Amino acid sequence: MVIDGLILIVFFVPAIITLVFGPSGTNTCRVNDELRSCKVPTGGTIGVAAAFCVGGLLIHLVLYCRSVGRRGQSWGMGAARYKIVDARTGDVIGFDRAVVRYFARAASALPFGLGFLWPLWDPQNRTFHDMIVGTRAVRT
Repeated sequence: MVIDGLILIVFFVPAIITLVFGPSGTNTCRVNDELRSCKVPTGGTIGVAAAFCVGGLLIHLVLYCRSVGRRGQSWGMGAARYKIVDARTGDVIGFDRAVVRYFARAASALPFGLGFLWPLWDPQNRTFHDMIVGTRAVRT
């Protein structure tokens, strides 16, 4: 997941730089019960930073799901020597199921990350999102 997430850094760093160093205005704010003038990003600056983040997430989604759907593995999975396959047939899962699996990872994360630990005692070594989509990870 770390290797796959590196592409997000390419977009999140410019978003942070835009917020910190981009055009800003001033606003009155209270600090320790004193009124002061505070620097705040403009609406345009926030919009550009948000566009970097949303664009990065969409590009990450498409690249990740295309590679998992076509080859069965993302860059990170390839480095870890794992492949995602259909649990019944052993074939690659295709783009549509890869997208569902991508978002189903939230089900594994929500109950305190229990879904990611589930393979430790599941006989088929499947996470919650693998069970939802009907996939499993195999060693290559």
